[in-house]
Amino acid sequence: MQKLASVVVFFLAAGAVSFGQQGQAGARVPTVTYLEGTVTFDGVEASIGDTVPLGTVVTTSAGSLVDIEFNTRNAIRLSENTTLVFNPSNLQVGSELRQGALTLVLKQLTVGATGQGFLVRTPSATAGVRGTSFFMKVESATSTYVCACNGDVQVFGRDGTLARELAASHHKAVHIDTSGSAPQIQEAPRLYHTDADLEGVAAALGFKIDWNVIDH
Repeated sequence: MQKLASVVVFFLAAGAVSFGQQGQAGARVPTVTYLEGTVTFDGVEASIGDTVPLGTVVTTSAGSLVDIEFNTRNAIRLSENTTLVFNPSNLQVGSELRQGALTLVLKQLTVGATGQGFLVRTPSATAGVRGTSFFMKVESATSTYVCACNGDVQVFGRDGTLARELAASHHKAVHIDTSGSAPQIQEAPRLYHTDADLEGVAAALGFKIDWNVIDH
């Protein structure tokens, strides 16, 4: 078990294109492409085809899920009982996963000056993302589960020291626990998600995940 002063998680992979704002089909404006059950945007029920303004509070109820496509070949899936403040282009504030779980598949994304292209915060961890496929779940107010499903993950302390590096073609996961005096990172099995979950999101974007190759 690795102890460190604070936790920042970086997901590393290839692929970059500007985050534009276009309104036609296949546009880069964040858009709901799939929905099951009841999903709300800032308390208003959402539908397939709705656009998702930055800063929207997206909430899924029990038995529900939603896929949001952005920047043409990037998609985020929110599982049931999830609340996310959606902010994919703000690398200072980032998206905030308040509860629940998300699956993220990235093939085209702008990388900012800090080297991050998508920032996700939970109560106990921060994930700076540059691409590939991963899964994240808020287990409690002090515990976050992170899986590098197909790609590279680096975990750093607040002082910038590399604490853990994960590279996997087929899932490698950790629990990040901040309940004690110092955060801890512990290896974990694959939990909460399957290959099929990620393959479904990737297929909607028009590509197939190769589980034999680490996607950088």
